[in-house]
Amino acid sequence: MTRKIPFGKPVFSGGELDRIKTVLDSGILTHGKLVKEFEDIFAKFIGTKYAIAVSSCTAGLHLSLMALGIKPGDEVIVPAMTHTATAHVVEFCGAKPIFADISDATGNIDPDQIVKKIGPKTRAIEVVHFLGLPCDMAKINEIARQKDIAVIEDCALALGATYKGKKAGALSLTGSFSFYPVKHIATAEGGMLTTDDEKIALSVSRQRAFGIDKSLGERKVPGVYDVVCIGNNYRMSELQAVLGISQMKDFEMMNRQRKQNYKRLREGLDGLKGIQVFQEQGSDSIGADYCLNIIINNESSLSRDEFIFKLNGLGVGTSIYYATPVPLLTCYRDKYGYKPGDFPNAEFLANNSLALPVGQHLSEDDIDYIVKTIKEIVA
Repeated sequence: MTRKIPFGKPVFSGGELDRIKTVLDSGILTHGKLVKEFEDIFAKFIGTKYAIAVSSCTAGLHLSLMALGIKPGDEVIVPAMTHTATAHVVEFCGAKPIFADISDATGNIDPDQIVKKIGPKTRAIEVVHFLGLPCDMAKINEIARQKDIAVIEDCALALGATYKGKKAGALSLTGSFSFYPVKHIATAEGGMLTTDDEKIALSVSRQRAFGIDKSLGERKVPGVYDVVCIGNNYRMSELQAVLGISQMKDFEMMNRQRKQNYKRLREGLDGLKGIQVFQEQGSDSIGADYCLNIIINNESSLSRDEFIFKLNGLGVGTSIYYATPVPLLTCYRDKYGYKPGDFPNAEFLANNSLALPVGQHLSEDDIDYIVKTIKEIVA
């Protein structure tokens, strides 16, 4: 019997509806206490002094660059294999993204490529923990220290991942997380920025809310405040915070299920001809097991896309991270003149890899069905 297994689906404990009703009845949908509670829980989990709730991971990345004063004429190094948001935030600042190729073994930005891309205008490096596997942060942070440039982390898929015992989001100046529905935790939309830097935290807190100098509770006279810098409306609502608090309370349980699913799926696919299972941890790192990425190699009689069509037709949801390297997307290709062949490792993964679900919405039977389906396709 064909099943319908989505690639991602948020899982909630069931008590959220009562808490959401309480918030709705209170009439306080923004500027309330729940966002602060969510921030405190998240900062404690990551191990940073500050966590600032924002409207998305993209907002967190943009605010990070704004706090650094990134401006027109500056350059920021960005991995070629990532979501387009990682590069877009550089453009939002009027700066130029300088793309660096990745390691084909991990999908993470290659430190040697970073060194080659650093120039006199380089102000920051954005690292992306690809599919939740932490980058080689010791090398990258040392490169940045020698050149006196900042490092910020895109942790959209890396909640719970660790590098040398520290969690992703606490490995550089800032970390930015996504709570989009298919991520490790979900708040419908939303994100969080983490940092140990008090100056950055103050800047981000102001710039997420128009640059206003006083929060709602700090104003002696309602409506009286000053605007001390240019800012955006990047706030999180109380309703989103309700979901975030609930999800963080359930995170360890959900993450345990995710890791069990990952292990079961990986073991089930071991040794299959035509499939190479992507690396999920290194000597210093433990990945977040966001998904299980496989490469359809030369031993397969099917192309990657043909493999996906067959899986989807049999009810197995899939995704691709990412189908086109960012510099080869039309807007960047046309603006900067990039062409196929400029980022060979990113292009290889874009053309040959696919992501399989392992989230907490899946049962052991679902995982076994995925394994059985893939074996039938391979056969």
